[in-house]
Amino acid sequence: MATDDIRDIEPLFQPPAPAGDLRGMLRRRIAATALGQLAAREAARAKLKTPAEWRRYGAGVRANFVTSLRSVGFPAVRGPVRVRRVSERTFRGFSVENVLFESLPGWWVNATVWKPDPRRWAPPWRAVIMPVGHNGKYNPSEQFPPQVFAANGFLTVSFDPPGFGEKTAGNDHFTDGVRCYLGGHNPMAFFLADAVRAVDYSVGRPDVDARGGVAMTGVSGGGMTSICGAIVDPRVRIVGASCFGLPESLHPIRNGYAACPETQSFGGYRDGINLADLLLAARFCPMLLMMGRRDAVMTPAHFRALDASARRAYAGAGLVDRLRVFIDDCGHEYTVAQAVEFVRWMRAGAAAMGDGRWAMGKAAGARVEVPEVRLLPQESLECRPPRGLTMAEFVAAEARARRPETNAARGRKNLAKLVWPKGTAKERPVRAVRGGTARLWTHSLAEISLRGGRDWELPATVVRRLAPVKPEQVLVYFDDRGRWTSLHQWGWLTRAVGFFSARAVPLALLTVDLPGWGDTRPTPSPWDVVGWGGVDRWLAYVSAATGDSLMAMRVREALRCVAWARREFGVGQEQVVLGGHGLGANVAAFASFLLGGVGGLVLVEPLAEFAGLATEPKVAWPQDVFFPGILGAVDLPEVLRLGRTPAIVVGARDAAGRLLGRSQCGRLRTPRGTILAEGLSSAAEIALVGWLHRHVHAPR
Repeated sequence: MATDDIRDIEPLFQPPAPAGDLRGMLRRRIAATALGQLAAREAARAKLKTPAEWRRYGAGVRANFVTSLRSVGFPAVRGPVRVRRVSERTFRGFSVENVLFESLPGWWVNATVWKPDPRRWAPPWRAVIMPVGHNGKYNPSEQFPPQVFAANGFLTVSFDPPGFGEKTAGNDHFTDGVRCYLGGHNPMAFFLADAVRAVDYSVGRPDVDARGGVAMTGVSGGGMTSICGAIVDPRVRIVGASCFGLPESLHPIRNGYAACPETQSFGGYRDGINLADLLLAARFCPMLLMMGRRDAVMTPAHFRALDASARRAYAGAGLVDRLRVFIDDCGHEYTVAQAVEFVRWMRAGAAAMGDGRWAMGKAAGARVEVPEVRLLPQESLECRPPRGLTMAEFVAAEARARRPETNAARGRKNLAKLVWPKGTAKERPVRAVRGGTARLWTHSLAEISLRGGRDWELPATVVRRLAPVKPEQVLVYFDDRGRWTSLHQWGWLTRAVGFFSARAVPLALLTVDLPGWGDTRPTPSPWDVVGWGGVDRWLAYVSAATGDSLMAMRVREALRCVAWARREFGVGQEQVVLGGHGLGANVAAFASFLLGGVGGLVLVEPLAEFAGLATEPKVAWPQDVFFPGILGAVDLPEVLRLGRTPAIVVGARDAAGRLLGRSQCGRLRTPRGTILAEGLSSAAEIALVGWLHRHVHAPR
């Protein structure tokens, strides 16, 4: 046969052709939700006509943003700052002080104060707060600008952000910031607490003239903090944000980039906490937006959309002269040229506000001093903060203090709020598209596609006895490794349904690939080559920002699968056994709890407790395990205890992926349960199949 005829050959056993590319399905669904939310905000902005309407809209965004920060303890304690002085050094043209103070209780700010030469610039000086981006404060982008500012009479306060420099341990914004999702917290609060307290510190210095407020500027994450600093603190009167972001529709939604959790707070896209809205929530203060022409991610072509949106907002407020863009010939960095431009902007921006005190004795646009900058050794800027609060410890303390839920109705209500968040549309029942069916000795095996809505389908496999024994029951199973994993080569699911069994087992099987698992596992993005990339991270962060997390989606889809199975097999809820492997087991347990119980639960190697994700230093599970808000609802031990559904739990694992010891398994004890501490060994499979067979034969 000619090779060009191969395309006409169909296998004898063929699953249903997918309606679309299953590998991109989940990304498309999450992206569509996010883009719809951003489009709704854009449509709302398009209706604004008067400056007063623009200001009211900005105030609404500001209120939503501040509300998202409060559960961390933001705003920080205000008023005078208790300072620990660490060191002081003098260099040609400027000097530095290193100081320590707290922003949140136990959360230290390791500030370096860059001061002008008092012989050239007599104090009091105007103050610039410079939150550092995703770097320590020791790099050129963080050292050179303060030297330019000092040469032109401005005092600057810089400090390490969470996860970098002297604040590294326990503060990685990817591995520790995402833990904040568990309690429904916005990790941006930790970045902003330092910035706001740095304002308190600077305005309290006797050598600072704070009558006209302060300026705030930074690069990358520091630029984002600067914009947000102006939102939460009216004393921030002038902003310079460098290489700080793009419209979320481009980055990270469409390009698949795993951006930072603090920029994608839980429900942020839904509630207007997106960059276009945040820019106009900053009280329309004078804002200089800077970027590098050679920035690989935040390219000028993409940046223009954000610039156009900001210009419309400032023009609508009647303050178009308060916004300016500067594109430098550089990459992702804060250069001397940008610092020079920001000095000009501080003078011109002050004039735009009618505040002549920023002019530093000369008219706006006067010549800016460009010093010979130098890179100081790291030890010159170190503050050696004591061990204190970290993002990881904040969530861990919450998890340790958490009281287990004791009321089933309340726990079910709180879980339902997470699974069906505000704005979730009522979902239609899934329908089955059937592929080929194979007769395998005593059973039939069929591949189907459970479809629910446009471009949304869950591949599934149905195994059923050729002559079903009545009353038949059905095991609905979700495996985070893929629906076929426990079917391959006499996998335990084949024994569970009674292949070659001398005694007919009245049990059918529906094993389903829930979103992101098995055949629906998304393909990587090109950006996943970097160390902070990952499909699981993008899925976790962007779905959280929509307010509809991936874990919530999986539980809802599990419930739709149960409903389809009941219709298909003609069984009641008590004749359904729910089960799963890994996170699929957790999804099965949550679905059973929301249903008020099913006939039984088969949980193989589940995550023993979501609370453990908050206390384990190195989490072994993918990042979409961080179920936003789950600490305020119910955890697996409570679901088992309060649900009172007959259950077998095999090889529960902790957050590090380790099997629980026998004593630790006591946390999963249930009134009607069997707990096996060992993992899924041959002996455990025999016990599991035996429990299931005894259970399905038990009288109802």
